[in-house]
Amino acid sequence: MSTKFFSRLALMCSGSVIAVTAVHAQEAAPPESPQQPEREIVVTGSQIQGAKINDVLPVTVVDEIDIANVAATSGDELFRAIPQAGGVAFNEQNDVTSNNARGDAASINLRDLGTGNTLLLINGRRMVLNPGFQTELLVPVVSPDTNEIAPGSVRRIEVLRDGASAIYGADAVAGVVNTVLRGNRKGGFLESEWRGSDGTSLYSAQINGGYGFDFADGRANLTVYGGYFHENGLPSSARAYSADDDKRALLVGTPFEDDTQFNNRNTFGPFGQFDIQAPVNATPIRDDDFFLQPSTFPGCRLQFGNGLCARNGITPDVAVRYNRAFGTTLISEKTRYNAALLFNYQFSDSVEGYFEGTYYRSESSRNITPAANLSAVPVGISRNAHWNPFGPVTFPGGAPNPNRLPGTTISASGADIIMERYRFVDVGNRTVDVDKDSYRLVAGLRGNFGAWDFDTGFVYSEAKTIDLEGNRVSLTLFQQSVNRSTPDAYNPFNGGCVTGDPGEGDCTPNPQNAIDPFVIDVFRKGGTTLALADFKVSNNNLFSLPGGDVGVAAGIEWRRETFFDDRDPRLDGTITWTDSVTGVFDGSDVAGTSASPDTSGAREVYSAFVEALVPLVSEDMDIPLVHSLNLQLAGRMEHFKDIDETAIVPRAAASWTVVPGITLRGAWSQGFRAPNLVQVNDEGTTRSNTRDDFVICQAQVEKGIIAGLGVCPGEGVISFRSGTDQLQPEDSESVNLGIVLEPRFIPGLTLTADYWRVKQTGLVGTFGDDNAIALDLLLRLTGSSNPNVIRAAPTQEQTDLFAGTRLAAAGEIIQVLDPYLNLDSRVSKGWDFGLAYNVPDFGLGQFRLRFNAARLESFVQSAGPDGQTLLDGIADGALPPEVVVGGLGQLLEIDGRPKWRFSGSVNWGRGPVDVSLFASYVGEVWNTSVSRDVPIVSDDPNANFFRVDDFLTVNFAVAYTIENDTALDGTRLRFGINNVFDEDPPLADETYGFLSALHSPRGRVFRVELRKAF
Repeated sequence: MSTKFFSRLALMCSGSVIAVTAVHAQEAAPPESPQQPEREIVVTGSQIQGAKINDVLPVTVVDEIDIANVAATSGDELFRAIPQAGGVAFNEQNDVTSNNARGDAASINLRDLGTGNTLLLINGRRMVLNPGFQTELLVPVVSPDTNEIAPGSVRRIEVLRDGASAIYGADAVAGVVNTVLRGNRKGGFLESEWRGSDGTSLYSAQINGGYGFDFADGRANLTVYGGYFHENGLPSSARAYSADDDKRALLVGTPFEDDTQFNNRNTFGPFGQFDIQAPVNATPIRDDDFFLQPSTFPGCRLQFGNGLCARNGITPDVAVRYNRAFGTTLISEKTRYNAALLFNYQFSDSVEGYFEGTYYRSESSRNITPAANLSAVPVGISRNAHWNPFGPVTFPGGAPNPNRLPGTTISASGADIIMERYRFVDVGNRTVDVDKDSYRLVAGLRGNFGAWDFDTGFVYSEAKTIDLEGNRVSLTLFQQSVNRSTPDAYNPFNGGCVTGDPGEGDCTPNPQNAIDPFVIDVFRKGGTTLALADFKVSNNNLFSLPGGDVGVAAGIEWRRETFFDDRDPRLDGTITWTDSVTGVFDGSDVAGTSASPDTSGAREVYSAFVEALVPLVSEDMDIPLVHSLNLQLAGRMEHFKDIDETAIVPRAAASWTVVPGITLRGAWSQGFRAPNLVQVNDEGTTRSNTRDDFVICQAQVEKGIIAGLGVCPGEGVISFRSGTDQLQPEDSESVNLGIVLEPRFIPGLTLTADYWRVKQTGLVGTFGDDNAIALDLLLRLTGSSNPNVIRAAPTQEQTDLFAGTRLAAAGEIIQVLDPYLNLDSRVSKGWDFGLAYNVPDFGLGQFRLRFNAARLESFVQSAGPDGQTLLDGIADGALPPEVVVGGLGQLLEIDGRPKWRFSGSVNWGRGPVDVSLFASYVGEVWNTSVSRDVPIVSDDPNANFFRVDDFLTVNFAVAYTIENDTALDGTRLRFGINNVFDEDPPLADETYGFLSALHSPRGRVFRVELRKAF
């Protein structure tokens, strides 16, 4: 087609219309080859069929060559190679609680605007959501699972880097990612691959195949794909950064050498911490609070025998704290199965039917740290418990109690004990097994009637997961075991290892017959469905203007989404726990996990859109400096039945080709994101967190008991979060400006630069229980209080504490109400840069160069009304400076938003040989959970935080394809190395020692692949 035709129809919408030179897989020229024998125009961001564009447009496309360069074994690895993709919140290392989306699942988060703001499509229609959800900024978020997309069946991935609510609907605030499956295959292939991680036992093996053929005189095609993948997993001990919670040894020679904040060994271990229900002077400990430790450690006040002693205090000493990484898994053992069937049938020259069917199953297994009780849910141990060291002098029947320690003034009847901190290490590491099944069916018709193209289809997709966690502890059953008066009772007073490292393992485990009665499995079952029907029409030549043909599109859509989250009866309120010693009630009977009710919901959405593409100026008009000028106008109405909200959003975009080879483009659009089904339907979830009670601590400061709020001792606080159908959609406004250079004196070269800005308002969030407590302090300083902080009546001791202070007496916190609200606003902006160069053949083979970079310039979150009240209180001195309101202000480079991300590749091919080099870069970020012990003076407010290094990995591969007339024709052997220089993920103060949302722990990976085409 002529350049004139393309310039008339081209619309560049800051990346919303994407062009790509796609490589069609041919057995004579494998898709990994830089040869490009065919050209295909791809349009994402416009619903007008036939609105083709040329290579001058911004390109964010992962084609078959790029897929081979990335060398991914999962959709997650593939999508992480896209610089605009942002952090991956759903990942296998995010395993510490059953409230997370665990297992072999991964999320998508374009621009880091938040999980749930990106629309993920397969062949132009949305995917079902992953059944599991988790909290992000304290609110539940949802996402499709990118691992459901098997790289072997993908022709290309198209990334729409612009808000597209007007064209695609809700969830497209940050953009759209469309995965195009490879249909219409003629012939087949079978390939197998083995991978091994250098220096470790980690390996994987996979086999994939596909076959397609035409029939019915060429009017029909059937293509099928299938794949199997297995990875054996890797223990945390295999990597220095993940082997120990105490990471100080890795910081020698840095400004953070010996920084105690990098010692994350936990106060909950086999050496428990207890509270004696007796006067403080009743034992040689001279305190009602004590913890156990080896007798060789300093500070012993009471010998327990067997190398154990008791030391006074409420927080176990650093030397005895537990390494939660011991016995855990870094990379899960996993198995994946996938299958796809694509069928199309040409009924006539104007009508074609099509069908897509896909199935995906994943099975993953891993070990995590042993269970512990929550700090807010201690366990009472009866004075009559067999192993209670302060029990009665004699057992019932008159036999002397050999377990009662001598030298105390505790009454002859004994004293109850409260177990406040304890980890059930002798029960063993918890096991997490997650199975997921997902399928998708699409059927439709497309074609034309006259000048109008149409496409109508129906989608039904369903996904289900079962998260089964083993070696959990029932509080009811445990209390029954620990309070037995016979020797078969569980003994929590025997400590762990008194020689060697006391923070690893348990050298004095209880007998199995004392453990088995209270060990349980806990499940979480989830499911989501998507039903969608749509009808779209378009005409790329409705009528003509002097600048060219006007194109239009319109469509309607109905969809129904459902979800359910079914928690174990011991978590959902069916089986609760009441402490038989203290009488305290808790809605969860599972040690270490707060109560979570079953949740479910459904939503119907009705929408309609209209779009017009208007060429205002063409080259034929001979207007100086206006080679072409094009305009796109679009609007969408979407009604959400469950929250009874209707949103109408517009979009306007234009492209201006100044002279051939120089094009400017711009777009403005409004968008919206409805609160997700979990946020709307959550009837109430409790969470236990360690928080500072600023009110009581402020009284202690004024009485001179503590130096300041910075040393306020944290305590367990129950937070109650709940959803509502009164939540409003989040609004957004996007602006994009860009330039495309395609110099004629360098054929095959395209350069792009795009600026983008997104403003979001009414973000759904929670105020946060820590902020609510700080607000309670601020209001109490003026004579009122925060009603969301529910407190007990003050005791006499608390009344005495508050006497003479500026505060009225207050009791301890019972609960903090923290509902989901439309709160803060956010403004994000940045740049995208791209280079695509198909080097002309000078006789040295064919070269292909690609570069894609994302520069995040700013990410500013502003407070809602209550948050601003706190900030004002800190600014005017009403609140002490130790009170910090987190998650506000400039969040660039904060905990996972690097300034720079890029990927680039070089491909060379000549004859049967193909060579590829691929690089991926993630910039530095600040780890705010660690700050310098000795602060430095700097204009940078983050300068005292720990700097997480950047991460550059390089992949290399060489392939040889046999091309002859033998049975080996079409056989390819490839050898590759991922992460050639064996770069470890940069150290961070995280559970496994690195930011799993940004980085990979796989290290250098060798891979060998054999492929046969037929």
